[in-house]
Amino acid sequence: MSSSAPAPEPLLARPQSAGPRIPVLLVESGRTYGGTEKVVTELARRMDRARFQPWVIIPRAAALDRMAEDLRAAGVPVERLDEITHRLQAGQAWRTLRLLYRHRRAVLHVHHVWPAADRYLVPIAQVAGVRAVIVTEHLVGNAHSSGQKWLKRRELSRADQIVCVSRAVAAMLERDYGLDATRGRVIENGVDADGLDRSSPRAAAERPRVRTELGAPDGAFVWAFVGRLETQKGIDLLLTAFAAGDAPARRLWIVGDGEQRGALEAQAQALGIAAQVRFVGAVDDAAPYLWGADGFALASRWEGLPLALLEAQAAGLPVVGAAAGGVPEAIRNGTTGLLVPKEDAGALVAAMGRIENEPELARQLGHEAARRARTDWSWERMVSAYEVLYERAWRRAAGGSP
Repeated sequence: MSSSAPAPEPLLARPQSAGPRIPVLLVESGRTYGGTEKVVTELARRMDRARFQPWVIIPRAAALDRMAEDLRAAGVPVERLDEITHRLQAGQAWRTLRLLYRHRRAVLHVHHVWPAADRYLVPIAQVAGVRAVIVTEHLVGNAHSSGQKWLKRRELSRADQIVCVSRAVAAMLERDYGLDATRGRVIENGVDADGLDRSSPRAAAERPRVRTELGAPDGAFVWAFVGRLETQKGIDLLLTAFAAGDAPARRLWIVGDGEQRGALEAQAQALGIAAQVRFVGAVDDAAPYLWGADGFALASRWEGLPLALLEAQAAGLPVVGAAAGGVPEAIRNGTTGLLVPKEDAGALVAAMGRIENEPELARQLGHEAARRARTDWSWERMVSAYEVLYERAWRRAAGGSP
């Protein structure tokens, strides 16, 4: 669908409703806190409470406890329910049906962390009497079976609106699942550009603090990665590329956690770079690490529109990214960052070397990236676009005009 993929959602005026608040049920099934979970959190916190009443449903995973606490503190009700992963989970299906029946008058907004996630949710919602369904796809990916593909196509055909976080995701849905291009809509993720401003007093204070804390020598060029430590993110490729660099004072901060952490720490040891690489672990706020770093590298094998990349750009960092999924939509090669082919450690080495050795290029890339983040990616823009869809779906469900 490359030529027919929908353009990003334009910034629309918020709809004005004189009626009762529209209930919106936000559901996602990720078991770690990442970009999708942050999007759900910000959407729930920022939507206009005079017109909408958000609820959030997330799995009963310990890694999401803080997310649930923060949402509840913001006045957003949260319920915990695990995803149905196969058709024999009758008890889980019954619990899901009962919960959705209680919320059957709400607009159901499903956020997929991969295309075949929550594949039983929309059919169960229809049995429960839910009349308005919006599906947001956050990631490029493939179904693992013909049954999963059938369920996905059924979901896409029955949802009121399909939203994709990038044109690459929209193209994947048309190519792999037969989505009609006219039914897809792109709404890009947002960032808090003001909160990530590298020129702020907080950034000026945090940069030396975090560099001292993590042992970065004076004058060292520090690369940062933020995200889940999983195969998708290609951190093994990043470590290989970092080890091939020729500047001994370089440092690499890997911020995040995941199932591959042990294997990646062993790889760093085997490559002889363990002293230069810091595995920071999961953090509540990655901004200090972005301010403390001098560049951001992303070697993902597949992507949607990675929030960590947008945040790094908003923080004014020169970025290097593998051309996976929606990454080329975020990085304008040579203007807001440098793009390299996927799975190409050699190209990654060369691009990282350019940024390290050409300070004026690094400065220009960071400046343009921050400027674009401020103009093109904001939470307000994203939330406003979704609010339009909620009201349209609500009106259609009530028998009014779209």
